[in-house]
Amino acid sequence: MLLILIVAFTCLFIAALVYIVRRQQGKAAAQPAIFTAVIGLALAAGLFTFVLQQGTQLPRAELMDMQQNRGELAEYFDGRPMVVNLWASWCPPCVREMPMLEDAENAHPDVRFVFINQREHEDLVAQFLIQHSLSLDTVLLDAAGDFSAAVGAHVMPTTLFFDADANLQKRFYGEVNQATLDEGLGLIRDSK
Repeated sequence: MLLILIVAFTCLFIAALVYIVRRQQGKAAAQPAIFTAVIGLALAAGLFTFVLQQGTQLPRAELMDMQQNRGELAEYFDGRPMVVNLWASWCPPCVREMPMLEDAENAHPDVRFVFINQREHEDLVAQFLIQHSLSLDTVLLDAAGDFSAAVGAHVMPTTLFFDADANLQKRFYGEVNQATLDEGLGLIRDSK
């Protein structure tokens, strides 16, 4: 949101500069300045609309479970708030946060936890879960990376917090600690 305000104010500043420079040159200044301001504000409004629409609902992207069944995240939404963790086995912060997320899944049966592996083969994922003694209820595979692209997750891990109405309440990039997890859980439980 701050980025959008910066873009809007920058556009107005540039329009003011256009006006001042054209006036000093003795040329018509109002029309080019207004044109610059309108174009810039239209771009800021477009960016604002994009940000509002980007990732506020459950993203549509094909995922596969560990039994090779294909579907979308919406099929796993059961009316409970949902925490979605995007991870990969090669990612040290992902590996470090997994036991804490597993504990949270066990401690909070009123919240659905979904773990979406990024672009790794199911055999590697299964081996990773066994190696780290992880027993997670819902592990999905994002083989093509379409889900991570749909939510703008360019950093591993990324954790998304959806409320009971499937609205995204918080997006966290990087390793989740207990305080961040508790804050996200509070948001999705108290969103009504």
